[in-house]
Amino acid sequence: MDSSSFATLVAHHVAAVITRSGASMLRASQLTGIPRVTLIRRLRFPSTSPFDVHELEMLARAFHVDIETLVSPVEEAALPVPDTHHGVAGEGADHE
Repeated sequence: MDSSSFATLVAHHVAAVITRSGASMLRASQLTGIPRVTLIRRLRFPSTSPFDVHELEMLARAFHVDIETLVSPVEEAALPVPDTHHGVAGEGADHE
């Protein structure tokens, strides 16, 4: 797997964890300390703006998952990707 594909897979895993939690992008940002705009960029453009190790650690801690869950090479079942315009749980207050 090349680095671009891996970064995309990691972004998919992060999106799945956020979606399952029901958190909006704003809430995910508040829980992790990662700026909302950065989270959105990492999820939308993982090939050119991948998550770094520190961000993955913050995400794992905030959402109570092992970091291995986020970097696993195994594709999870198809889950919806967070709507980064309106928040994961459909919250309309999460505008860029």
